[in-house]
Amino acid sequence: MTSIAKGPSLLLSLPPELMLNSLARIDYTPGCLDHLRIVCHRLEGLLRQYEHSLAVEIIRLQFPSNVLSRYPGLHDPGTSIGFKTLDEICIRAYTLFRIERNSHNIRRREGKEAAWMRPEWVNLQQVGMHLLYRLFDAGDHKNKSQIIRLLPPTSLAILLLTLHLCIHQLRSDGPSLLIPTSPLLHGMLRFEVEMCCQELILQHGPCFLDALLCHCPQAIALLSQEVKNLEARQLPSADGKPSEKTLIAECRCRLADTLGTDVDNNRRDMWHILERIGMLNEKDIVKVIRGEELVIRKRQDSGVGL
Repeated sequence: MTSIAKGPSLLLSLPPELMLNSLARIDYTPGCLDHLRIVCHRLEGLLRQYEHSLAVEIIRLQFPSNVLSRYPGLHDPGTSIGFKTLDEICIRAYTLFRIERNSHNIRRREGKEAAWMRPEWVNLQQVGMHLLYRLFDAGDHKNKSQIIRLLPPTSLAILLLTLHLCIHQLRSDGPSLLIPTSPLLHGMLRFEVEMCCQELILQHGPCFLDALLCHCPQAIALLSQEVKNLEARQLPSADGKPSEKTLIAECRCRLADTLGTDVDNNRRDMWHILERIGMLNEKDIVKVIRGEELVIRKRQDSGVGL
């Protein structure tokens, strides 16, 4: 895109179809086509007229063929795809790449958290990240809770594993707030702070985990505030109504309800489900994200759980 910006006259000399074809093949970065709009009226008009077709072609050429099916809440199939949607897909791809790279970096260090970054679990975590994006796209707390209450055990197990691995990443590379001796713990236990982390990841999606791994001050402040409000949010309202159930509680209760077990057995139930679903193909991954039950089959290895 930089080379085009330096010499726009060459691009503008091309017929419209060749110009669009060239733009579709340049490595896409968020906002780059919007910046081209200000070059001249011809480009602005061309990009406005062919925004949908150009965005579709860029997705076809530069992203996996299944990328839109992995984000069912991002785009309404009945509407046109624009540069805003394209930008979001690109941002999410970068975010997931950084999270996955961090997992593999932890594994290479061979520290105490490295054992949790097994490749098969990291692959499942990436599936769970797309499920987190589905929750993020749902909007408010009520909509997120409704989605969670409809998830089958396989989707719930992968979601809980994802949150579990997120905590191990944060224990390794997260901010000092996760250190037991941190003065920012406000007298809370470490597991309570980690529960707040999981709740915020469910609320804000993978970008919040990415921000914590980057030690973003805004993300740390948000986590600190969540820790401060942990006890207060569990109290009934002034009119006596019970407090709103947290998203992490929704996940745990839903898994226990669907299996007829106790919430205290969530960890055991999660591993039991994961060791039976086997390797996921692309159709399986889309089913997990959409909340469709998978066919249970025996794993070919020795199992997932510890």
